[in-house]
Amino acid sequence: GIEMLQRAVEAGEATGQTLLGHCYEHGNGVEKDMKEALRLFKLATDQGDASARYSLGMCHYFGDGVQKDMGEAARLFTLAADQGHADAQYSLAMCYMHGKGVPQEFGNMVRFYKLAADQGHPQSLKQLALCYAEGVGVGKNMAEAVRLYKVAADQGNAGARLNLAQCYEHGEGVEKDESEAVRLYKLAADQGDGYVQNNLGRCYAK
Repeated sequence: GIEMLQRAVEAGEATGQTLLGHCYEHGNGVEKDMKEALRLFKLATDQGDASARYSLGMCHYFGDGVQKDMGEAARLFTLAADQGHADAQYSLAMCYMHGKGVPQEFGNMVRFYKLAADQGHPQSLKQLALCYAEGVGVGKNMAEAVRLYKVAADQGNAGARLNLAQCYEHGEGVEKDESEAVRLYKLAADQGDGYVQNNLGRCYAK
């Protein structure tokens, strides 16, 4: 594994550089070394590798091994997002949502959530559903919110299961169905969410 990646790095392969960078970032098969991880991510980034651009962006976003720089993080996320990298599209949408490294702009937030959601990215599906539920950056549409929550919930996203359960409990965007609400609350509660367990208790108390 590691030897093969090292050979790929020596041959100048961007994918190998990115993968070995992750090994150094997390200490998988090698001693953890953020300096070496960053060096490898930069090499792959210079070759236009989307995954490396995203990973390097995350390092700048959290200040991991490098000075925290939201502007540089957003720039790298944008490059990777334009290459169709779903995690980068999600992260860039979050930047637009909170105005980190870019001006706060809900239209762009929704645009990048949509791009990632179209690739089946569960967090983006959930966030896009929230946008439709609350009418942020897009027209309010509870039926579309429910549709998106369902897709994310089927992928096991606890937050989507919780929000979808609330839709069934209160009949928002979908026909009221308390047994389906309870089923979804149970699934989310099994993922360890205390808030969900309270909601489940409320359903049983009815």
